[in-house]
Amino acid sequence: MSKYKIPREILEHVEDILDKKTLGKKGYVSIILNPIKDDEVDVLDELNLNCNEVEIPDNNFFYIVIKGKKHPMKKKKRWYSYDIILPENGGRIYVIYCMYEEHLRDIGVI
Repeated sequence: MSKYKIPREILEHVEDILDKKTLGKKGYVSIILNPIKDDEVDVLDELNLNCNEVEIPDNNFFYIVIKGKKHPMKKKKRWYSYDIILPENGGRIYVIYCMYEEHLRDIGVI
């Protein structure tokens, strides 16, 4: 299980989301442990959502800093979070996911 041990910073981020109480009745928090390549497309695929069913607000991407060089879920990865609005039921999905730093360099993000 240590391979998928969720970093403390991720759990704190989830706690902050739950404290805000903006999920709505059908909203939830999703943590995608396997690294993805394309933010929106891969996230929507992982969540089994159609891009026509959701709204993604502008400027809602957050970089989550994971401390500690040896954490297995940090190794060569960067963690991000953003929220997706479900207009049909008024809920939100808060997505937390990681991407490989090598891929981020290839696409010019870092």
